[in-house]
Amino acid sequence: MINKRNNNKKTFGIIIVASIVLGLGIYLYNNYFKHVEIDSRIDKKSIHYVTDLYYSDGRYYEEYLDEGQKKMYLDVLNDLKDVNSKTVIDCRDYGYSSKGVCGGYTDLIIDIVLMEHPDLFWYRSSDYSYRDDSEVTIRHHYVSTNKIQLYFVEKRLLIKIDELTKKFEDKSEFEKVKAVYTWLGETTTYSTLMTRKSGTAWSALLSDDSVCAGFAAASQLLFQRLGIESQVVVGGYDGVGHAWNFVEIDNEYYWYDSTVAGSASKDSGYFYTGLCLTNNSKYSPAVIDMKKYQFGTKYIGG
Repeated sequence: MINKRNNNKKTFGIIIVASIVLGLGIYLYNNYFKHVEIDSRIDKKSIHYVTDLYYSDGRYYEEYLDEGQKKMYLDVLNDLKDVNSKTVIDCRDYGYSSKGVCGGYTDLIIDIVLMEHPDLFWYRSSDYSYRDDSEVTIRHHYVSTNKIQLYFVEKRLLIKIDELTKKFEDKSEFEKVKAVYTWLGETTTYSTLMTRKSGTAWSALLSDDSVCAGFAAASQLLFQRLGIESQVVVGGYDGVGHAWNFVEIDNEYYWYDSTVAGSASKDSGYFYTGLCLTNNSKYSPAVIDMKKYQFGTKYIGG
C-alpha cells in the first residue's frame, strides 16, 4: 500500500514536471524560436542593414546628405549597430574645416538615422561635445548593451510583427493603417515618464507604454511588413519635439500620429483624430521637404 502511494506520488511528480517543461517549451517557441520569414529585400551586406526587422533603402541618406555627411552617418550607424558608447569625429577627415561645421550636422545625422532605422530598438538618443579645434565626440545612449538580450528581443519583435501582419494583411490599405493605429492605441499607453526604452519600438510592441518615437517606430515596422508605403518623421508638433509618420493610401499621403491613440480612450471622440490628417501646419518635419507629396482628403478623420 505504501509502495503504491509512493508510486502515485512519483507519477504525479513526473506529470507536474513534464507539464512545466512542456509549457516552458511552448512559451519559448512562441516567443523566441518560431520560424518567421524575413523581408526578401533585406541584404545583410548592404551598408544600410541593421536587423532582420526592417529593410532600409537609404532614401534620406541619399537625398539629404552630402559626401562628408554620408561618411559621418555611416560611422555613427556602424557604432550604433555595434552598441559602441561613442563615435569620435575628426572633422578634417570628412572634408570640413572646423568642429563648428561638422558638429552642426550631428542633429541632422541622428534625425536621419532615426528615420531610416526604426529597427534600432536598443538605441535611445545621442549627444555631442567638442574636445579641440576639429574633434567632435558623439555619445550614444542605449536601452541595453547586452547583445545576448538584444538578440532575443529581436526574435520576439520578429514574431510579434509577423503575428500582427498575418492578422491585418487581408485588409485594404486604409483598413491596414487603421488596424495598426487601433492596435497600438488599445495596447500601448502614452508614457508620462521618459525612459530610454520608452522611445523605441521595443516599448511600443512588447511593453504597455511608450512615447511618440516608439509609436512611430513600431508603426513603421508594421507598415513595411504590410506593404504600406510610409515613413517615420521627426520634427516638432506645435513647437514641441515630436515623432510621427506619413502614410500613402490610394496614391495620396496623410499624416499618421498613433501617439494620439495612446493618449486617449477608444470610446472618446479623440481616439481616431491622429489616424489620417492633412498637412497640418502644427506638424513641422525637421528633415523631409513634404511639399513634393500630394496630401489626400478622402480618409481624414478615419
